[in-house]
Amino acid sequence: MGSAPETLSVFSAVVQTVLNDGVLTQEEKRLIITIGRELELDDGDPVRVYNAVLEGEIVTGGRKLTRNERVQVYRKSWRTVNFNDDESIDEAAVMKRLREVLDFSKEEAEELVKPLRSTSQPPVEDASTISSRFRRMFGR
Repeated sequence: MGSAPETLSVFSAVVQTVLNDGVLTQEEKRLIITIGRELELDDGDPVRVYNAVLEGEIVTGGRKLTRNERVQVYRKSWRTVNFNDDESIDEAAVMKRLREVLDFSKEEAEELVKPLRSTSQPPVEDASTISSRFRRMFGR
């Protein structure tokens, strides 16, 4: 790894990715908010970076991220994307770009989220719900 990634550079790369197709979805908004929060950007930085990217400017700088911070940003972002187990193509593109700018290999990124995958458990259905009763009655 070269020098440590910087917060504004990381956020800028993510914003560039979400704006690439010209549409900012709710899922992408949720994801960039999570990433901005995890990067601990200063007040006004997210809007400033967003506007700069819209103008075609390249944003660099910010605080250098430690390895632990990079891991936390990636894991929190992964949790946000996989909250409902329905990662969109756009979210996948953001996660790929985030992995690249945080300087993780594909294999390393997989190892980072492996513990998160094993803690994901299917929801437990309440036996008293109507759908549970129907399943028992009709064997489905």
